Amino acid sequence: MHILYIHQYFTTPEEGGGTRSYEFARSLVKRGHKVTILTGSKLNESMVNKKKKNDEYIEGVHIIYLKTPYSNYMSFKRRLWSFVDFSLRATLVGIRLKKYNLIFATSTPLTVAIPGIILSVLHRVPMVFEVRDLWPEVPIQMGVIKNLLLIKLLRWFEAFTYKHAYHIIALSPGMVKGILDTGVTKDKVTMIPNYCNLDFFKPGKSNSNNLGKLEYNNNPIIAYCGALSYANNFELIIHAAEKLQEMSNPAIFVIAGEGKLKVKLEKLAKVKKLKNVIFLGKINKYEVVELYRKAIACLVLFKNLPVLSTNCPNKFFDAISTGKPIITNMGGWIGKLVENYKIGFSLENDNFRAIVETVEILTNMNKNQLEEMGKNARKLAEEKFNREDMAEKLEKIFQKVKTSYKKNA
Repeated sequence: MHILYIHQYFTTPEEGGGTRSYEFARSLVKRGHKVTILTGSKLNESMVNKKKKNDEYIEGVHIIYLKTPYSNYMSFKRRLWSFVDFSLRATLVGIRLKKYNLIFATSTPLTVAIPGIILSVLHRVPMVFEVRDLWPEVPIQMGVIKNLLLIKLLRWFEAFTYKHAYHIIALSPGMVKGILDTGVTKDKVTMIPNYCNLDFFKPGKSNSNNLGKLEYNNNPIIAYCGALSYANNFELIIHAAEKLQEMSNPAIFVIAGEGKLKVKLEKLAKVKKLKNVIFLGKINKYEVVELYRKAIACLVLFKNLPVLSTNCPNKFFDAISTGKPIITNMGGWIGKLVENYKIGFSLENDNFRAIVETVEILTNMNKNQLEEMGKNARKLAEEKFNREDMAEKLEKIFQKVKTSYKKNA
């Protein structure tokens, strides 16, 4: 089967960020399928020229980079233009590509459905649509989108996308519910959460040479890896760090990632003279492994908004795969996993004192107690979120969709 995989933010482990598409694509190739990816991610090196596309093969996966600018530092209007630009370029390139049997369009943004729908109609192949965040509900609840006409238009397009998709993949129970609430039938939706790459993220001793950016005096580390955005409630970390420093707690917060809030947070930490907050900037997946191995616990934080509790954060799955306890305030299904499997602490959302108390508990735990939570986390990763199990489930859906579409064509 030839699969056209449309993902605007495709990344590899060397680049950092979420690698769900990379792992699924290479797994599908290993299973005998052909995969072509349309993405707009790789700009700094390969897109400086004037070509409209740039190709490469990574582990048998054909990747076509489109010259579409995008950055977490962009304004909302510039992001919207980036989404539209990518949709147009992906459609034009997709029209010229050789025959493919199925289109897999993965959001966000929701606009990746535009080339998916157009190409599925023109090439008469089914589109499977993947929902990684409930759009437009996330930006609406975040207050990013306020224009009532735009909200109405986006909600219409969301429903239109779900209607046109032959099947829908959702990453969490809350996302499944959000999709069903639009009128989609249950048999059209399958949940495939983020996975644990058990061979890549695994417990072990850290190789300090692989994380040269981090300088510290063997203090207990509380790690955060991911985007530094308004959705992640970083004020809680700053307030907690300030209080812990006053209490002379030895723990330090190590924050790895980029985003609009990075400069603001660095300034705030400097103003408050915080010696227990370190900003590493963006690091690749190999460095994330080393950081998690050094840490005594990993943070998964979000703002107190209902839609954010439906999230399926990569950082959670990477951390439990590495066998690390979790500190989270997001509630929802992730909070229940943390509580039910005894892999960390599920806290009240807007309470920085809860983080302070939790860090105090962690830094006073003995080695056996920390290791017990870590073993529980790794066990959960192995039993419930194995990457190969998720890839096999996705492949079976593709095969079922292809067969069903042929019968009904």
